[in-house]
Amino acid sequence: MTTKPSPNANTHVRGYLIAAASACAWAGTSPGIAFLLGRSVPSLTIALWRDIVIVVFMVMVLAIINRSLLRVKREDLRGLGIAGVISIGLYHALWVWSVLLNGAAIAVVLIYLYPAFVTLGTWLLYRERITPPQIVALALSLAGCALVVRVYDPELLRLNVLGLVVGLLTAITHTVYVLFNQQRVQTLNPWTSLTYTMGFGAVALAALTLIVAPRELAPPADIGSLVVLILLGIGPTLGGYGLFTLSLRYAPARIASLIVVMEVPIATLIAVIFLGERLEWPQLIGMALILIAAMLPSAAAELSARRSAVAQPVVAPSSK
Repeated sequence: MTTKPSPNANTHVRGYLIAAASACAWAGTSPGIAFLLGRSVPSLTIALWRDIVIVVFMVMVLAIINRSLLRVKREDLRGLGIAGVISIGLYHALWVWSVLLNGAAIAVVLIYLYPAFVTLGTWLLYRERITPPQIVALALSLAGCALVVRVYDPELLRLNVLGLVVGLLTAITHTVYVLFNQQRVQTLNPWTSLTYTMGFGAVALAALTLIVAPRELAPPADIGSLVVLILLGIGPTLGGYGLFTLSLRYAPARIASLIVVMEVPIATLIAVIFLGERLEWPQLIGMALILIAAMLPSAAAELSARRSAVAQPVVAPSSK
């Protein structure tokens, strides 16, 4: 059983750095998915087999390193099952539909509304206080995210009601993963939690694919596409989820979620460098806003810790 480290400035900063690393890892998923879609690999096939690859890889690694990490209490299975079905299986399916209904740009904006839901959820469920810097960071991240994906372009604002609902559901289902793991990481190893939630999510996604598009159950027949899919699973996807889950041991979920929004500008830069996409000046402003929002909670926490240290009275040594 693992215990959550006692909160202090050092552990929080560690959590912020791990969350930033998870954003860097997650940012690599878009090029891989774009490559596979360009090779005519179905969307649900990508989502399903990416999860399967992660589960198989994690089970093998944990079995070799420490088999006890594969054992969980019966009372934990229910929570892991619910979180896996909703925040992995359903979320990945909704993401595919959101992209189809809204386009990739609007879909990304709607997903990154989840930090707002996380902040609200931690306040309602765990009574965590929301500080002014967190509110400012949240507003900056949402504004920056909107600019990066060019919501100012009228052609990208043609949302239909169904698309909007599906997009909002992607943010809500991902919120379930964050809120669930914020509590579980106190008593359950983050990699164990990730393995089981991915496992339950893969089962749910397989069932959904069987109903909606049974032909997409099979893995890619092309060897090159299959290799890329495997690398996508054990690289950016596993790295992003694993590091983010680990960051929740050291930093509050609402702050870690804000920092992970860094994925948007990082993914955009990857697209510019490797896919030849161009950035407009509002997008550059949006990237700057997101980076400021990502650093603001950490800077505010460090400043608060320094003020507390200065405010503590200095006790003079007693004379003998």
